[in-house]
Amino acid sequence: MVKARKNNSSFLYEPRVQLPELPKIGLHDAPEQSLYHLFDTTKESIFGINFAKNCPLQPNHPASNINFQTLAYSLPREIEPKVEWELKFCKERPSAILIGHNSEPFAPFEKTRSLALGLGKFLVNQGFKIWFQTRSSLDLELFETLLYLEEKVQLLLPFHTLSDRIAKLIEPFSPSPISRLKQLETLKNLNISFEVCLDSLIPGVNDSKANLWPLLEALADKGVKRTTISYMNFESIMPTHQIKNNKVFSPYTTCTEFEFAGVGARKVINANYRKAKYVEIMAWGKQVGIQIAVDSIFNPDLARKSSTHIQNITSNLKARYLALTPN
Repeated sequence: MVKARKNNSSFLYEPRVQLPELPKIGLHDAPEQSLYHLFDTTKESIFGINFAKNCPLQPNHPASNINFQTLAYSLPREIEPKVEWELKFCKERPSAILIGHNSEPFAPFEKTRSLALGLGKFLVNQGFKIWFQTRSSLDLELFETLLYLEEKVQLLLPFHTLSDRIAKLIEPFSPSPISRLKQLETLKNLNISFEVCLDSLIPGVNDSKANLWPLLEALADKGVKRTTISYMNFESIMPTHQIKNNKVFSPYTTCTEFEFAGVGARKVINANYRKAKYVEIMAWGKQVGIQIAVDSIFNPDLARKSSTHIQNITSNLKARYLALTPN
């Protein structure tokens, strides 16, 4: 049993904390490369895409609980021509592209989602399969888009709690987890493919059995049979003193850094803690009939290494993608 760090403050579980205001969304040019390689299968090559900058949707940017106004959240200007140009000169043509891996472009803001949906339609019309990751509400516009894209799209839905209080603390702009859970039934009725991931966990906040067991039972009741799991990581440029002063993220003062594909150096929680906790959570999942796999895209330091000690950056996403690919 892994013991989570105790915190005497009620701050973690009380909604009395003043929530940040909705962000002002700007535009930025994207001189850096937008597309980056994630992993290969025997037949396919999967790429990610850089999208929004400084997305305030927790847990990717814990600074929003500290000084939200310092975040310069922005969307790319003319993203479709930029991506189209990169695809023309790409040495290896992607077979599928994941939108939402590194910066959560599906934050629940109208401008953000409209741009992400438009980019998805553009890429599908270019012949690519698309993976969308979103924590936002699944409304009529999104359903219509997913139905329009049909078999060319796969939806990834992150969950980490059923507690409204914890959800408001970690992802204050997203709809409640209960409302998102109810929409899984709608997705099934519309025959829209989706996968659930346990993302992101934070030590002592939402990785306990008291928090995760009700979520796992609820997911099992909705017919979920498998998920991936990952702990929160964030940009290495985040000052240590800023993390230390935040009660939620203070366990990351002793974190390590790891280089992530297409994203760069990130702060990750201690590997021994993650390994032990993942084993524990996998056992809980097994008890309710859910197979849980470590998402190695978010845990590349835990991925299996080849004989040449080269990191094999894969995840259950790879297995899910292969399952959806015709023979």
